Amino acid sequence: HAIKAQSISDGRHYMLGRIAGLPPSTKPDLGVVDRWRCVQNPGIAHVHEAFVTRAFGDSSLVVVRDYKPLAASLASRLLERPAPATEAFLWSVVLQLASALHAVHAAGLAACVLGPSTVWITPAGRVYIACGGLLDLLSPGRSESLAAAQQRDLRAIGQIVSALLCAGAEGAAVARGQPPLPLAATVGPGFSPSLRELAVYLSDQRAHTVGVDGIVRLAGARALVELGAVRREADLVLDGLRVEMANGRLARLLCKLGFVAEGADSSGGPGWSETGDCYLAALFRDYVFRSVDEDGVLATDMAHVIGNLNKLDAGSSEKVMLVSRDDKSCLVVSYSEVKRSIDSAYSELLAAAQAAARAWR
Repeated sequence: HAIKAQSISDGRHYMLGRIAGLPPSTKPDLGVVDRWRCVQNPGIAHVHEAFVTRAFGDSSLVVVRDYKPLAASLASRLLERPAPATEAFLWSVVLQLASALHAVHAAGLAACVLGPSTVWITPAGRVYIACGGLLDLLSPGRSESLAAAQQRDLRAIGQIVSALLCAGAEGAAVARGQPPLPLAATVGPGFSPSLRELAVYLSDQRAHTVGVDGIVRLAGARALVELGAVRREADLVLDGLRVEMANGRLARLLCKLGFVAEGADSSGGPGWSETGDCYLAALFRDYVFRSVDEDGVLATDMAHVIGNLNKLDAGSSEKVMLVSRDDKSCLVVSYSEVKRSIDSAYSELLAAAQAAARAWR
């Protein structure tokens, strides 16, 4: 079972993977989490901790992993897909899994239980291994060698790709737990020779040892396509982050302006006067949000608001004329002067609030 949860310590969301009904004889090796916690790769749902609990009415093992929004198991995605995956998508999955397994194997570990139910896929095609450490926790004394387990990991990529090639009733059967056909039997003549060669490479149990370098060699220039897609996604994220950072600055500026201007409206701030910092902030607030057009109608121009707030945030030396509501006061000041006034008045308000809080203690 997978449960979305929010931590009370850091406020972040995590995924709780629950293994229900542990037999009394099963003693999970919780210390293995320390080794898995060190494995860092974007294709792995990072393991944070594991614990045994009776909060669900039985003895359950809970593994805490990173929460991946909109991600679902490959098995559940198979029920939604009317047609087999395209070759470009198959190579993307292969390269993402190979990258993740390379990090796992370099740490001296093995995923061990890769399959349609333990690999997550997002609608955007991001793939995550969500079974890291599970078998190590449940079967600490297993006899399989690390080398054999790592080979099984790499060959499981072929089973996962074969599952993605299933559709309709066959895909539903795989989703219910039926093993997919060997990859070599599902890659037809409509695919490229390199994908068919990959199918043979991952399926042949006798001829050779499978390695990540061999998978990358067969992928060839497709690895560069995947790298380019990752860079494009990173650029989009950074662009969005820059926008949100700008929005955050304007939000903080609006909060300051609101606190200070309210002090002017109530005429109760310390040192308040019609030429003081609070009054200047109130005039600027009216200039930004109470401007009217030639017909006297309130102008709801977002460009006017955002442009003036950006100039204020930057402390521009450009001059602006501020007029009181009764038209009796008119000030020509720079945005930098308004910004200094707002910062000064806000600092006074903070100092007064802190002093009042100390007096109440």
